[in-house]
Amino acid sequence: MVQMGPTVGGNGGEIFNLWRDNRPVEQLDVWYGRGSDNFEKDIVLKGIKIRWAKDELGHVELGQAGSCPPKEEQSILHTNFDFFSGNQPIYWMYIYGSTGRVHSLRIGTHDSMTHEDRDYFEAGGIGGVQCIQPAYGRKLYGFYGRAGEDIDQLGAVFND
Repeated sequence: MVQMGPTVGGNGGEIFNLWRDNRPVEQLDVWYGRGSDNFEKDIVLKGIKIRWAKDELGHVELGQAGSCPPKEEQSILHTNFDFFSGNQPIYWMYIYGSTGRVHSLRIGTHDSMTHEDRDYFEAGGIGGVQCIQPAYGRKLYGFYGRAGEDIDQLGAVFND
């Protein structure tokens, strides 16, 4: 069953829906750096790019929101996380945001057999208020929110 987490952040930018109800995320790329406009003193999420697991025919689908420069830039940092063909469940996910931007994304996975922590992913700055997403051992199917030059608002989408 699809479970959408609450969003955190502001109302700027355009609405985006980067999720598929039939395919989990295989790879997540995140760009972060100084925010635009009134948030230039903050480190915020700039862009998100998703690669979903292949469909039955072997096709790969990509989607992105915000600023995702194709080449490395000195002022924007880039990191990614591989979900092993979309089969890696997420134990917990926190999105930190303020009234205008999303500051960071943090993800923890665990081994479904031993329940020991497996991987940890973090991107973004240190500001914002924590918004807990309903991961609880589900697979990540994508994100939704609002974005312009920065990720203004973000929530996660999971499925069992």
